[in-house]
Order: sequence, then structure tokens, then C-alpha cells
Amino acid sequence: MTSARSPHIRQIAAVAGAVLLGPALAWAGTTETLSVTVASGDFSSWSIDGTPDPPLTLVRGRTYVLDLTGVPAFHPFNINTINTTGNGNRYNSGVTNNGATGETDITFIVPNDAPDTLHYNCGNHGAMNGPITIISEEVPIFKDGFEP
Repeated sequence: MTSARSPHIRQIAAVAGAVLLGPALAWAGTTETLSVTVASGDFSSWSIDGTPDPPLTLVRGRTYVLDLTGVPAFHPFNINTINTTGNGNRYNSGVTNNGATGETDITFIVPNDAPDTLHYNCGNHGAMNGPITIISEEVPIFKDGFEP
């Protein structure tokens, strides 16, 4: 009798796995590109996708590319643990090319253990900064959920 049930148990397990993991797998490999420039060529703010110094919300496990095309060398873009200039407080876990400018992109694959709060800053100008909030992807237990 056990062997007669085994195929059904495997089918149920496969369906449950697809329902539980489907949304998580949909985001695997997702990359978002953010366009970063210096607002009006000044020393007072970044422009990210056209908005001056916006707060950013990034999701653990996702990949973000910061396109720094045209950012001058005297405006290094840092992802930091605190809101400060310089390069002594860079957050480098999952970050490639932290502190880059110009034609070099920064890639940030947000680790699952990333802190809840980071900051982006110009390495030289204190006014060019903004908060980064790190969140976890909400994965529903059931594909269509039971919530009203």
C-alpha cells in the first residue's frame, strides 16, 4: 500500500514546491539598471533615474547596476555603511566597483545578510547623498494566497 501512495506523495510534493517556490524563482536573475548622473553638473546632488538624491529601496537577492556614464572622476559614487564622504566606510559585500565614476558601472548583488540601512554618497561632496533601505522579498506561502 505504501508503494501505491508514493507516486501521489511525489506529485503533491512537486505541486507544493512549485506553489511555494514559483514566485521566488520568478525573481532569480532579475537585474535592474539605475541611471546615475550629477544633477545639473553641480556639487549638491546625484540624479538617479531623473530624481535628485532619491531614497532607494533595494531587495535582498536582486541585482542592481548603477550606470555611471558621464559621472566625472571627482564624484566617486560610494555605497557606504554610514552617511559620509571618503572611502573608509564602503559596504563592499556583493558590490563590484564601489567608488566608480565615468564609464565604469557599479553592480550590487544585494546579499541576504545585508544590513537594513545603507547610504549612497559622493566620495568628495557631503551634499550628494541618499538613504538605501534594504528589504527582503515577500514570498507568499501559496501562489494565489488566502488573504482577503
